[in-house]
Amino acid sequence: MTWAPSLIFLFIGIGIGYLIHWRFKGNGEDNRALQRELTQAKFELDQQRQEVADYFEQSRELMSQLSSSLDKANRFWNDSAKGMLGDGQLTPLPANQPKLEDKGDGDSVESLPPKDYVKGSHGIISESPKAANG
Repeated sequence: MTWAPSLIFLFIGIGIGYLIHWRFKGNGEDNRALQRELTQAKFELDQQRQEVADYFEQSRELMSQLSSSLDKANRFWNDSAKGMLGDGQLTPLPANQPKLEDKGDGDSVESLPPKDYVKGSHGIISESPKAANG
């Protein structure tokens, strides 16, 4: 009679194993639902990728059109400027043109203090140089 408890424990083990397998295997319907959800997610991802690719292609075409329009406008402005100036105004100035001279009224540019000059030890620009800190 020593084999009777072993046989009982064997059937109990088989029953527990079957219950665990039944609990965790899931239904075939669950697997099919997950498969449909995965297929839907892949389809949406492919659709999103295609939309992004189309967006960048459209952006490239628009940038190409913009570049072409800017080149066209630049040529128009250059041609208009040449037409307005005429040939006589395109000649360079002579190299021996006289230089401008000082008027000699006493106030030269160097003798006037800057407009933000403040007398004393304060202000941005002062009479005495400040020692560097640090």
